[in-house]
Amino acid sequence: MNNNNRGDVKNLSLLGIDDLSQENLHFLLKTAAFFKKEFYKEGRIIHCINHEQTRGLVVQLLFAEPSTRTRASFEVACGKLGIAATSLWNLHFSSMAKGETLEDTLQCLIALKPNIIVLRCGEFKGAESFLRSSPVPVINAGLGAKEHPTQALVDAFTIQEKRGKVEGEKVLIVGDVLHSRVANSNLKLLTRLGAKLGMCTPEELSPVDKQAWKDVVRFESLETGIKWADVIMCLRVQRERHSLRNIGFSMAEYRDKYRIGQEEMEIFRSDGVLLHPGPAVRGVEIANQALNDPRCHIVNQVENGSHVRSAIITLMLNLEIKSQ
Repeated sequence: MNNNNRGDVKNLSLLGIDDLSQENLHFLLKTAAFFKKEFYKEGRIIHCINHEQTRGLVVQLLFAEPSTRTRASFEVACGKLGIAATSLWNLHFSSMAKGETLEDTLQCLIALKPNIIVLRCGEFKGAESFLRSSPVPVINAGLGAKEHPTQALVDAFTIQEKRGKVEGEKVLIVGDVLHSRVANSNLKLLTRLGAKLGMCTPEELSPVDKQAWKDVVRFESLETGIKWADVIMCLRVQRERHSLRNIGFSMAEYRDKYRIGQEEMEIFRSDGVLLHPGPAVRGVEIANQALNDPRCHIVNQVENGSHVRSAIITLMLNLEIKSQ
């Protein structure tokens, strides 16, 4: 595989989609596809990487919020590349359980000088400036409600894989856009890749930054939005980030108006793609029938997570890619 035209990462860390150039984006999508093809052919991808470069490298994961897909896929990605991964995720067994701040915990990990820190956390004051000043590159694996750039890259890769392209695709985002870092990153990424975005969400869960979302088509009716869409991106209602008593509707009301179920799939295009960054709450935002539909590619998203994140690590560490 040609290592040229990967582009330099704009900043030391990957905290948001804006840190990636167009060259970076095309390199990541192409490299993820190459890794996936090689994995299916050989059952591994370690032969694609210069072993001399990966020897002794360490990626430190710090997950201060629950995660299955993102954390596991980063760990698997490191393993496939032959890079050691150490993971701090059960905070009951960390010094944070004794009162240490997240910032101080990060300072300790930075002092250990891993090659990359992969971070998931809630909001903390001054996060952007603190992380930008880190001498160790930081990959944002979900920061508060701001961004989740690696998940957006997984989504774009899956759309490209299943629809053949991203440019010109009509992507309908359904659900809790207000609290979704995935939606914020996808807004930036999919727009840059030429997709057209629409959203269907309760007014109470609409994005606060109206300017950023001004070019996104707003659908009051889920049926109308689905008939427009090539891709449906369903989002979880993030109860941990708000009080349901204060948002003006019950979960039963939300389910009746915004759940993707059998009736919705019947009006969706026959070659459409249904996505969800996970975890999908069955019966609330998505029904069992939709999850079992052949157009549902949520499991494919999870699988693609390790290939895309292998590509991200390759870019961040400037690893040489070679064919067998």
